[in-house]
Amino acid sequence: MNGFHAFPEKKKAFRETYRVLKSGGTFIACFYIKGKNRRTDWLVHRILSKKGWFTPPFPNEAQLMKILDRLYTQVEYNVDGSIVYFRCLKGRRI
Repeated sequence: MNGFHAFPEKKKAFRETYRVLKSGGTFIACFYIKGKNRRTDWLVHRILSKKGWFTPPFPNEAQLMKILDRLYTQVEYNVDGSIVYFRCLKGRRI
């Protein structure tokens, strides 16, 4: 999955992704997060958002981790510049 930065209602997108994923299923995604690179933030705000390719609001790293930790178990992620790659499991919390 790629492109959560394009969804206008990100909370709904996260809830729907969680809803349709089977118990024990893996959610793998990558997308833009704000606050990691000023040039990328400028590009997203000034150009990509105006073209409709990216839609605010955009989470920063801490906000995204809070969302993923609340919904999923075994959250693994890596930040590379302004892109976060993650893998997490829908399962029962122990």
